Formats: sequence, C-alpha cells, structure tokens
Amino acid sequence: MFLLQTGLFYISYFFCTFVGMNAGLWISRRMRLGASGTGSPAAVVIAVVGVALAVMVMEFTLAIVTGFKSGIREKLSGFEAQVSVLAPIGGHDCGSSDFLTYTPELDSVVTSAVPAGADVRMAIRQPGILKTDDDFQGVIFLGQSPQSDFDFERANIVEGRWPDFACDTCDNEILVSRSLANRFNLGVGDKVFSTFVIDGNVKMRRHKVAGLYVSNFGEYDNSVVYASLRGLQKVAGVDSLSAGSLDIRGIPFDEIGEVSGALRNALLDATARETLDSYYPVDDILRTGALYFNWLELLDTNVAVIFILMLAVAGFTLVSSLFILILERVRTIGVLRAIGGSRAFIRAIFIDLGMRLVVMGLLAGNVAGLGLLLIQKYTRVLPLDPEMYYLDAVPVEFVPWQFMALNVGVIVVSWLILAIPAGVASHTDPSKAIESD
Repeated sequence: MFLLQTGLFYISYFFCTFVGMNAGLWISRRMRLGASGTGSPAAVVIAVVGVALAVMVMEFTLAIVTGFKSGIREKLSGFEAQVSVLAPIGGHDCGSSDFLTYTPELDSVVTSAVPAGADVRMAIRQPGILKTDDDFQGVIFLGQSPQSDFDFERANIVEGRWPDFACDTCDNEILVSRSLANRFNLGVGDKVFSTFVIDGNVKMRRHKVAGLYVSNFGEYDNSVVYASLRGLQKVAGVDSLSAGSLDIRGIPFDEIGEVSGALRNALLDATARETLDSYYPVDDILRTGALYFNWLELLDTNVAVIFILMLAVAGFTLVSSLFILILERVRTIGVLRAIGGSRAFIRAIFIDLGMRLVVMGLLAGNVAGLGLLLIQKYTRVLPLDPEMYYLDAVPVEFVPWQFMALNVGVIVVSWLILAIPAGVASHTDPSKAIESD
C-alpha cells in the first residue's frame, strides 16, 4: 500500500510539473510580439535585426577566414612540398651532397612511412639567372618528376600550355610567371637565355617559353620558373636517379606534422640498421612556411574578438527588447503571480518569449548570410588586391559543423542572457503590478 501511494505521489508530481511547464509555454505562445494585432513594435524589430546581423557577421567571419586560410595553404603547398626528404648527411665520408640518389631502398622506407596515395616526386631547385639583351634576374628553376600530378600548376596557367616534360625534345621548355614575362617582355614561344653556376663553372642554356602562369603569390611568381627535371639533371651533371629532394604532397594539412615525424623516425631506424648508408634529413612546410602560418594564426584572434563583440551586441538588443516587452505586460505578470504562478513559471514564460525573437533572428540571419556567401563563392563579385592579400577575390569556404556550432552557440548564449530580464520579471510584486494598471 505504501509503495502504491508513493508511486501515485511521484506520478502526480511529475504530471503537475509537466502540465505547469506546458501551461507556461502555452501562455508565452499566446502573447503577441506586437503591441497590437497589426504589427510588431520597434523593440521586436530591433531585437530580431540585432540577432540577424550578429549571426550574419559571424558567418561571414567564419567563411571568409576559413577560405582565406585554405587559399594560402593551397598556394604554399603548390610551390613548397608538404614534406621533403633532403640530400643525405653523415655518410661514410662524413660529408654532404646537394643531391640524393632515389634508390629502391630509400623508396621503400619513404613509401612505408607516408599515407597511401601520397604523391612522392623527385625535385631539383636549381638557382639560375634569366637573361635577355636588356635585363636579367636571379630565379629558381624547379624541375619535378614528369609523371607527377600537376593540377595546381595547370590551374594557374593563363596563356600557353604546360610543357610535356616527359618528352625527350621538351627539355628546353619552361613555364614562367606573367610578372617575369612582362619584365623581360616575353611571350609564349619566345626564347630566353638561362645561366647556371655549377661547381664554379658557368653553364648556359637557351629556353623556350611554353606558357605563362599567375598564382597571385608575388614572392613565388617573381622567382619560380618551372623547367624539365631531366634538363636540370643534365645541367648539374648527375644521373636520372639524382634529385635535390623528394617532395611529398597530397597529405591532409592536419597530418603534416605527424607524417613528418614518422618519416624522420623511419629514416633514422633505416640508417641505424644500415639499410641506408646515410641519414636523410626531413623538412616540412610547417617550418619552411612558418612566416605565413604564424600570420594566419593571428586571424584566429580577430575571429574571437569579432564573435565576442557580435554576441555582446545581440545580447544587449535582446535584453533591452525583452525589458520593453516585460514593461508592456506588467499587469499580466501581476495576475499570474496573484493566482499562484511561481517565479520559475514567470521566468519560463519570458525566456520562451525571448527565444522566439532569437529563433526569428537566426532564421533571418542564416538565410541572408548564407545567401550572400553563396553569391560570393560562385560569382566572386568582391575582388581583392592580390599584391596585398595573395588572392584576387574574397575567399569563401563552408565548413558545415562550424555553422551548426555557431547557431547552437548563439542559442545557448542567448538563453543565458535572457535569464536576466526574465528573472527581473519573476520578482514583480503582484499587488503593485495590478494596481499599476
């Protein structure tokens, strides 16, 4: 009997609590956001617009900063290897060399330590001088394995074609940037002299311009000339298995540090077991491009500041608007308190009322914000100065979980902020509230 009575007590308790909560939600739904049935007051409009603008600005910030980081990383990874195996040091003669030999043993160690599908290519970066009758400039001639994936390089070509470096008769073809071509007054099909200093000896070659590229990355556009790997091997006087480095690409950015460390350990172990007769140093883009990545990390601070400011603006407008709505309903609060409504009951009513404003603002902000971002992504209507920003248009990149987290965060923060005016409403004296009418 006791257990039955206890069970009935808890059932009735939870039932009454559930009914009470639903009664509060029902009352808040019955409260019109407008001062009359014909429209919304200024307080409601300001609250909705404030939340919508805050959401739009935060979405713009997320999409643009993410897109900017992605664009810079893509350009850096196009010119610099994500991970590089350099020429050996500490061999039997304790000497060093500018070139490594890509032996089957070295290939086995490298491929076992990098992710499947990674692009391992031989590369030579040979300093040289481009020269015409009127001008000259020092550049870096970059030659890579002809069977590699050159999607990045091909995407940057604006005139001419990508040289077929696998062709025996194409060793004299090069791809130069448009900025270099303009400086030397060169066009597709023109020829230019290249000078190399190898072990104190001067070697000259006459190259033909096969195409022009533009990456908008000024530091590289003004110095990198794509050339034939075989042609550079001949200039350096080395065989077809020799390279300045092994460039590894196609690694997810977040895994570069891990892959670099694993490859370094694998090469150390192979050297210790004498599988390799020399130790091959490992470098990665996190070090070679540290200046750019440190600069990009500063953007995260800007994002945090913008988020704090936008949440403060949205919170201020919500609190102000809900206070106005509370003042317009003082008599209603008094009646509810007089008939036994608890403070928690009153708080729930006005928090729900405020959350209706938040949801309206979120819907408006997401529709407008995502719509404008999609327009920019596919039309690139807002340009940038590539000399300053390395990109020719405002970049936009969507990361779904970031936008979902943003919306959830706005809802949670708004709910916490709305507790302030709702708490004030719940402490209203019913007798004074009714008399105030």
